[in-house]
Amino acid sequence: MTHAYTRVIHYGGRVYLATETMSDIFSAHAHDTIERGDTELVPLLHEGGVEMLLITPATRFAVTEIEVGLKSPPVIAPANPIEEDHRVAG
Repeated sequence: MTHAYTRVIHYGGRVYLATETMSDIFSAHAHDTIERGDTELVPLLHEGGVEMLLITPATRFAVTEIEVGLKSPPVIAPANPIEEDHRVAG
């Protein structure tokens, strides 16, 4: 079974690839813990398994979306590039 890993969680200098659902669950639990001023180990299910990440009011983490560009037609350079005039007016 394959999963669509569409989120990156940045925590403690490491990055974890996760599905949208798993990153949303982690983020909601982490934010709730921080808002309460508590300290908890919050589970994160990611592509490599499960991590228990320590969340405290001082914890910094980020969840970003993986964006993939759309394929566009190749840009073809002209055979003879136009030379630019780099003279300084004086």
